[in-house]
Amino acid sequence: MRSRYLFLLKTIIASLLAAGSLFAQSGATVSGTVADANGATLPGASVKVTSLRTGIERSVTTNSSGGYTIAQLQPGIYKLTVTLEGFRMTQIDSVELGVDQNRVFDVTLQLGEVSAVVNVTSDEFAAASIDAGSNRLGVNITAREVQEMPVNGRNYSQLYLNAPGATNVGSGNFNELRFNGRANQQNQTKLDGIEATAIFDASPGYVTVQGSQFRLQTSIENIQEFRVESSNYPAEFGTGTGGQISVIGKSGGNNFSGSLFEYVRNDRFDARNFFDGADKSKLRLNQFGGSLGGPIIKKRLFFFGSYEGLRQRAGFNVIESTPSNFVRDFIAFYDGEGGNTTGVAARTALGISAADATAALTRIQALRATGIVNTFPVGTGTAFNVGGLNNSAQVIQANRTATLDEDAFSFRMDYRFSDRITMYGRYQLNRGKLQSPDGASGRFILAKQRPDNFVFTVNQVYGTSMVNETKFGFNRAPTDLSTRVPSITGLSGFDLSLSSLRLSGNIVSPGINGGAATGFTEPGGLTRQSSAGNGRSQPIRPTSLTFSDTLTWTKGNHTMKFGGEYRNIQVNFDQLGGITYSYGSLLDFVLNRNLTAAFIGDLSQPGNFSIATDPITTVQRSQSGYSRGRQYYMIGFAQDEWKVTPEFTLSYGLRYEYYSVNREKDNRAVVFNPKVGRLVDPSTDFFKAAKNNFGPRLGVTWAPKALGGKTVFRAGGGLFYGPGQYEDLIQPIESNVFRSSTSLANGLTTGTQAAVSSIGGVLQRFTPRAYDTEGYIVPERVLQYGASVQHQLPGNTVLTVGYVGSQGRNLFLRSVTNRILPGSAMIQNGTALPTGVGIINRCSVAPVNGACPGQIVGVTTVREFDIVGRRLDTTTNTIVTDPTAVLGPFGEIDYKTSGGRDRYDALQIQINRRFTSGFTLNGQYQLGKSFGNTQGSNEASTAQNPYSFAEEFGPNTFDIRHSVNVTALYELPIGKGKRFNLTGVADTVFGGWQVGAVYNGRSGTPINVLIVRPDVVAVCQQAAGCTVGTSTVAQGFVITLPSGALPAGFVGALNTPGGNASRSTRRPNRVAGVDPYLTLSNGLRYLNPAAFAMPAPGTYGDLERNALKGPSFHQFDLTFQKRFRLNERANIELRSEIFNVFNRANFSNPPSTLPSNLSSSATSQQPGVPYTLTNVGQFGVINGTVGRTVGLGTNRQIQFAARFNF
Repeated sequence: MRSRYLFLLKTIIASLLAAGSLFAQSGATVSGTVADANGATLPGASVKVTSLRTGIERSVTTNSSGGYTIAQLQPGIYKLTVTLEGFRMTQIDSVELGVDQNRVFDVTLQLGEVSAVVNVTSDEFAAASIDAGSNRLGVNITAREVQEMPVNGRNYSQLYLNAPGATNVGSGNFNELRFNGRANQQNQTKLDGIEATAIFDASPGYVTVQGSQFRLQTSIENIQEFRVESSNYPAEFGTGTGGQISVIGKSGGNNFSGSLFEYVRNDRFDARNFFDGADKSKLRLNQFGGSLGGPIIKKRLFFFGSYEGLRQRAGFNVIESTPSNFVRDFIAFYDGEGGNTTGVAARTALGISAADATAALTRIQALRATGIVNTFPVGTGTAFNVGGLNNSAQVIQANRTATLDEDAFSFRMDYRFSDRITMYGRYQLNRGKLQSPDGASGRFILAKQRPDNFVFTVNQVYGTSMVNETKFGFNRAPTDLSTRVPSITGLSGFDLSLSSLRLSGNIVSPGINGGAATGFTEPGGLTRQSSAGNGRSQPIRPTSLTFSDTLTWTKGNHTMKFGGEYRNIQVNFDQLGGITYSYGSLLDFVLNRNLTAAFIGDLSQPGNFSIATDPITTVQRSQSGYSRGRQYYMIGFAQDEWKVTPEFTLSYGLRYEYYSVNREKDNRAVVFNPKVGRLVDPSTDFFKAAKNNFGPRLGVTWAPKALGGKTVFRAGGGLFYGPGQYEDLIQPIESNVFRSSTSLANGLTTGTQAAVSSIGGVLQRFTPRAYDTEGYIVPERVLQYGASVQHQLPGNTVLTVGYVGSQGRNLFLRSVTNRILPGSAMIQNGTALPTGVGIINRCSVAPVNGACPGQIVGVTTVREFDIVGRRLDTTTNTIVTDPTAVLGPFGEIDYKTSGGRDRYDALQIQINRRFTSGFTLNGQYQLGKSFGNTQGSNEASTAQNPYSFAEEFGPNTFDIRHSVNVTALYELPIGKGKRFNLTGVADTVFGGWQVGAVYNGRSGTPINVLIVRPDVVAVCQQAAGCTVGTSTVAQGFVITLPSGALPAGFVGALNTPGGNASRSTRRPNRVAGVDPYLTLSNGLRYLNPAAFAMPAPGTYGDLERNALKGPSFHQFDLTFQKRFRLNERANIELRSEIFNVFNRANFSNPPSTLPSNLSSSATSQQPGVPYTLTNVGQFGVINGTVGRTVGLGTNRQIQFAARFNF
């Protein structure tokens, strides 16, 4: 019944709206006051604007105060005409109106005949360069800047950095940009008013606005201009707490116009990347296409279409490690000490004792039968030692090529019924295919994407004061991500496409150049599909449908807007999984022991992975298979810009946003309740959808006439809401896939894959995603506030200085549930296990006064939701009673809730010069600080302490202290019609030159130093007479926990309270007085390991989250352009664009995870002892630059282009 009423309500709302989009309109506004020469205002004057492209006209009459406002104008160039009986007509030519821009023209009429015309230019109006009627802060990127600035890869997201508060944490792609301290998932991008942001995930491959893979959903050739709203935006904007980007596509007009172009990149013109070996990384990049627009029926029906193709072939060097030939020979030939001599020689070379090899002979022979060692590529060079195993690894250095093909199409039709009724429809489609090698194993990733975006808009003008805009649109991003593996002969009982083989180990070798290798190559067909885990394929079909309507009403000194939106989100997806086999070390692999199999249920065969009734939770589990996520948004707003006086404007409004709970259409979600540790009914709400999401907005703008109208003071604030990342919100649906792990003490055999794939082998360690169904409340909210002063400088240049602050509340938080219980107990082995404690030491004899007079033969760990006294009988697949056992239904569960807090404060300086006298300039500087106990949204990391989020307080990942971004274009004043007038051959050679420049700089991004720590360790009690090593912590000497009996005097102890090893978010202790940084003049080691130490058992590290900063970033780009004019409307343009002119190596942050270094050895590194350069592997070693192929942060690259424009 409830769903029926909801459906009826949504249908009524959609019908009332009639059609729509993300209702924040992209129309421009022109306003001002009409007065006579004495300054007296003139009511009743006629003000008309005429589009120079389409001829469409709009007219209004000045009110009793002489004021006028014409809203919702299509961005473009207009002529403004003012007439009044008894006064000369005033005509202002070339009025350029940008996206969401409000330009002010205060017109003074002269006495005389109306037939007498006074012509002035828009440049003569100083106030027109500043927005005196709006409180928001942002920037307009004009068509000239979009088309002519040097943009590496023609990815227009790099131009977002011109906006105040914009920062870049990477190479300038969409998913690497932040605005005013907010997570990137909170940014909203609209194409012609239709939502076009990431639907499913912010990761590359799942974004509708291109990630680092695909770049052409919106070709630059199709963009007229765009605007970025950074802060204090009015109530018409929202559905996110970050930047609001409004992109306007090109449209046709009364004259034909278009282009043909090709942009070419070739590595022969590029500098060598800092980390290239003897051979440069190969690159071939061609971007080509064209556009055409014009009239079908003049002044009535117009069209515009564009096409851009991209063909990229990018080479890169792969450096990894692989098992050596000695390892191969040992596995292939060892048959005991009296057997094959090649096998015995290999054992000797590896340093494996005869006793260990003989004991493992059966397992080695089983491993040989699988043929799995053949999946590792053969290395080259001298073999080196890994993890105490001699001559056991070799280096693989290979050149690989990634291929990227894209084809982007766009078509738009505009129809003018009259000056009062216009409509248009626009459709964009991009088809992309990427084949990218994944390491040195021979596996490659195949990504296909087909995003498209559609909008249909109707604009109606009622009288002279009311405009209504109705929109309908959709946004889709069908994506397929899969893997391909090489053909390997000799495999038995092991399907490489369904599996992956992982060898743990820290690789440190002088044969690995530049410190770029940190581990073994990983053969197999599984790769990371999303935050849900690994798999071999994941087709995703995300779609959002949007209906909206917005009414703009100008009455007196008020400009009011009212609007509503209904958005329906549908995401259909599947995941084809497999098994990841992990050995703890290369030695474990060689001896075929200590193997872990992590299983993901294969959705391509749902019948094999369903359970009739779960004996653990007594709740019916949903069958694995194709999932269909559903959600909807309901939004409304009202706002008013009230021009209280010609000098003072009050802006106020109210916005409401409701985001429904995500649901699986067929109730096939797996909902886990962390309060009781059980699965609950799949129709249970995953989280709480708040219904009181009212966002008031308030702002004041004052432009005192005493300062000549050239200075504007602004202040304002508002409450903003954001829905969060969709892929995080649907993880109970993704839990439909069975994820679990099991330990295989006897290693890999030809029958392992079939056994692990059976449901009985994975039932115990099922790992659903846990939501705090009672405390996780969506959406997050942000209180934003700020003040600024803006001043008109000479030359149409505007300087803005302001403060922006914000405070986030109810932000996304992550931790783990089913924690290891506190407390410990000592019992005699074989007796019933106690309840209520997390660490149970099993003594060989009866304990005396809580101590073990004999030897600890094993340690049992108990977590929340474990069942003491029960176990799974794998033969019958039933739960049986066993007082000496513990049944663990779940693996360590990722726990998600809300309640996080953060704060952002920034000084922002912006300078903008409209294109005047051949020169335009945009620049912004920010001094900012972002702190909290979470980044919120998709960027929240798991807390190291599962009992407290407060300890996570520290800098956020986008806490960038200084950021500078400047763009400039200068048209040389040489040639026909210029200051230095030339004609003929001289004009051909010396005329038509233009220079553009871009500078991007910032201080370093945060580095979060982490440490690998096992949950449980063995500690030698000093009172028991510890004989190994010297105690460095109060509890005694610490070693790793053996799989069997502990050495004499040792007991098991909880190392990290609560556990949390699976999330890898523990931090070390800071060593007082030691500089954590090293100078790069001493090599590429950036971080000093001696500044950190392992925490003592039972404690957390005291290092703050994101405590350190990475290398700074500086890049300067140039473009040189030469136009050959063919006639007044056509030209040929040649370009040379140089990215990173000075070839500065902009290093990315180095690896920042310290190894545990605990072992069973008497020389094991102990808690409290600082790390050294010799025992941390590649920790702190810079191994890459921010960018490699396109975008910011690459080596110096040169691009050539040719264009024909008409």
